[in-house]
Amino acid sequence: MLPISSAEGVGLSFVDAIFTATSSISGTGLIVVDTGSYFSGFGQAVVALLIQIGNIGYMLFFALAVVFLGKKLSMVNKIIIKESISTAQLNLDLFIIKVFKYTLIIEGVAAVLLTLIFLQDFPFPEALWLGVFHSISSFCTAGFSLFPDSLIRYNDNVPFVLIIIITSYLGCCGFYVLHDVSLRLKYFFRIKDRYRLSVHSKVVLVISFSMIAIGTVVLFLVENIKQGPGKETLLTAFFQAAAAATTVGYNSMDIAGYSDPSLHAIIVLMFIGAAPSGTGGGIKMTVFAIMIIALYTFLNDKKHVHLFKRSIHPRRVARAFSIMLLAIVWNFFAIFALSITENQPALFILFESVSALGNGGMSAGITGDLSWAGKVVLTASMLIGRVGPLIVGYTLLRNQNKADFQYPEGDVLIV
Repeated sequence: MLPISSAEGVGLSFVDAIFTATSSISGTGLIVVDTGSYFSGFGQAVVALLIQIGNIGYMLFFALAVVFLGKKLSMVNKIIIKESISTAQLNLDLFIIKVFKYTLIIEGVAAVLLTLIFLQDFPFPEALWLGVFHSISSFCTAGFSLFPDSLIRYNDNVPFVLIIIITSYLGCCGFYVLHDVSLRLKYFFRIKDRYRLSVHSKVVLVISFSMIAIGTVVLFLVENIKQGPGKETLLTAFFQAAAAATTVGYNSMDIAGYSDPSLHAIIVLMFIGAAPSGTGGGIKMTVFAIMIIALYTFLNDKKHVHLFKRSIHPRRVARAFSIMLLAIVWNFFAIFALSITENQPALFILFESVSALGNGGMSAGITGDLSWAGKVVLTASMLIGRVGPLIVGYTLLRNQNKADFQYPEGDVLIV
């Protein structure tokens, strides 16, 4: 809201300021003003800082400070932090430090490579800032860009596209997967002590590659069939599918120009989203995988859910279905509210709602035209999509001492 944050010295309205701050800290990327032209250098730096803190995890920043001060985390904070990064299998103090190492290395390398590309069009100081800002935004899957057209101007630049997508993919996979894969590579050539990837990492890698591959093929075929040959190149289809699957939110094509089937495909990718312990949003691809396998198990009248020759605990299956149901219920509420407050096509409203709750950040071009009430609804959706793990952690903490008991069975007809 401060005038110093604006290039013209005029502060944002209260609703727009809250919307922008929430979009930044949740890593969503939906905007009501153009980030590059509206905000001053100071304002852009604040946005980058909010993106970094919000998506690496403010609880992790707190934990790092405690660790470096030589103090121990309380049991309360450990439970909440473990839920926020979705891991209970690693030494927490060591893992916290690794998170920041991965972040600095990945963002640093991406910033250097992007700066080299931006130097072709901008002087060094501007190219350096563009490289740093977009590396942070990419790894944190935030999707904020300092260009008014997002990344459309670079949609045919293969090195640029690959840098953005690889950086976003590393953020979307999650720190647990990065740690797991790094150990696998470290012990790759050992015969006796060969390290095996966890079931979680296998699920994330298989589902993420499948989502990107299927999304690329669908967008490429649908757009060239519906709107004529040459409408969509394989590179832009790949970029858009990967951007939706990682929930980074960048676009290399005008989203509003996509046909309805392609918009539905992007909505599905954003809704599924990234992996737990990562910087992306969505219901999480592990939730999607467990649901699909559980559904297959139920339809075949089997008792146990298996993934990669391992059994999944019924409590995990129940949590996956709970997350899915809660996401659907909130999306229904948000779409209902937006259909009252806004005069926009139904598909565009659905697109914005899923993008906000899944922290996807893509927009059909209506975000800036929303009423104050519509912005409030999307702000709530972005916040709910981001703080879900912390709410779960608090719930587990609150209920851990409650007695678990079972009533006699009762029959309820289903079909």
